[in-house]
Amino acid sequence: MLDLTQKSLPNAISVGGRDFSVNTDFRIWMRFAMEYREWSLSDDKTPLDIRYLFKNSIPVFTDINEYIGILQFAFPQNVVPHSDSSSGDDVLFYQYDGDYIYSAFMQAYGIDLLETDLHWHKFLALMNGLPDCTRLSAIMGYRSYTGERNKDESTIYRNLKEAWMPPYEETEEEKKAEEEFETYFS
Repeated sequence: MLDLTQKSLPNAISVGGRDFSVNTDFRIWMRFAMEYREWSLSDDKTPLDIRYLFKNSIPVFTDINEYIGILQFAFPQNVVPHSDSSSGDDVLFYQYDGDYIYSAFMQAYGIDLLETDLHWHKFLALMNGLPDCTRLSAIMGYRSYTGERNKDESTIYRNLKEAWMPPYEETEEEKKAEEEFETYFS
């Protein structure tokens, strides 16, 4: 998720309290996303060679939790849409969908992905915003098909409204009231 209150996009990750510059080009992170997916589905948990992600010095990872910065950079989380009904199936495969990704960016934005440098997070934001009229959007729709019977229009729109509402954040008064309530039962 792009933070438009910041003037620039992230270009480093923190490991052991130290920042390390990363290559931000979408091609590099697309490669990582493919390798990580394959690795996560594999029984072989040999560490991935991720040296290509870094510009200058390469961090030494001493704890599994130190990899979180890489995963957060590679797969930034959007708070909307949220849903409990997601099948969890992948609908985009970089290694197979190159033609469709390329044509969707050309069709929607006039961007030639073979001729441009694009930050990974910009690439993801543009992917998330692709219009429904692209072939890639149609393919992703086919892949996400669940076979669920058609619902009435009001149910569909109620579910969409719920999925796209930002998460509710409690006020300080609500947090205090909840804490007081919990003290009665502890």
